[in-house]
Amino acid sequence: MKLIITLFIIVLITSAFAISENAGTSGMTFLKMNFSPSACALGGATVGYAVGPDGFLSNPAAMSFERQTSAGTSFGVLYVGLTAGDVVAQRGFSFGKLGLAFRFLTYGSMDKTDSNGDILGSFGATDLAVSLAYSREIAEHISIGFAPYFAYSSIDTFSAMALGADIGALYKFDHGRGRLGFVLKNFGAQISAFVDTTDPLPMTTSLGASYRLKGLPLFAIAQADWAVDAGFSSGFGIEIVQLKPLYLRVGYRIRERITGDLADGETLDGLTAGFGLRYSNIWADYSFEHYGVLGTTHKFGVAFDGF
Repeated sequence: MKLIITLFIIVLITSAFAISENAGTSGMTFLKMNFSPSACALGGATVGYAVGPDGFLSNPAAMSFERQTSAGTSFGVLYVGLTAGDVVAQRGFSFGKLGLAFRFLTYGSMDKTDSNGDILGSFGATDLAVSLAYSREIAEHISIGFAPYFAYSSIDTFSAMALGADIGALYKFDHGRGRLGFVLKNFGAQISAFVDTTDPLPMTTSLGASYRLKGLPLFAIAQADWAVDAGFSSGFGIEIVQLKPLYLRVGYRIRERITGDLADGETLDGLTAGFGLRYSNIWADYSFEHYGVLGTTHKFGVAFDGF
């Protein structure tokens, strides 16, 4: 319990430093996106609470504590016409757990214009990533994980590629009531550029924890992040778990906000919520996330575990 309180304090402190002069200096920023509806509903704070078949996208070490075999898919309707989704699966073997994930983000159709603003046609943009993950419990209640990936981005006739990896660790304590997680995400580099110069990947370091509060039907979750292109950010969430088959989730993401004339549209920025429904070994999830003046996102997911 002291651990989760300490991390909540860290979350509040990092909110004071959530503005970075390096914003926009990395490429392939879609790699920082949470594709999981359950993770989004919890303020993206799931490094220490990565559960389900897509949990290894938050922390690759989480697979060691999951069911033997599971799979899932999600789809999101984002702001300004963007769509995103993933397909994930994991399976246990005698040597550890293996996971596979495919992620995509599409930007829709956009007008192509000349220097005078005349429309010449249209073009599109797409981001893709394929990950292979491995995790193993190296000691009682301690797991490590590694998830290398290949990423591809295209804009009109231009494209870029990258190789990267996520590295994570997860520790369960207090008879499984609590978890402490650490992840280094997007460690790698572009291997080809859109034009001449490659951009660094959005490498992020995260520390997160979760705890099932004694006497209360919920998990409290908190996470602090530092990204090379965005500085500090943080999030926290609560999941109510004793309304089965319904699981209620709410969270908040602390990040840089727009100031000036558009500031009034930022009032609800960072607010997240959602729910999960479980029938036998089938999960259905939904999440809502507010991005201030950009609008809202809605994500849906279906998962199967234990088959």
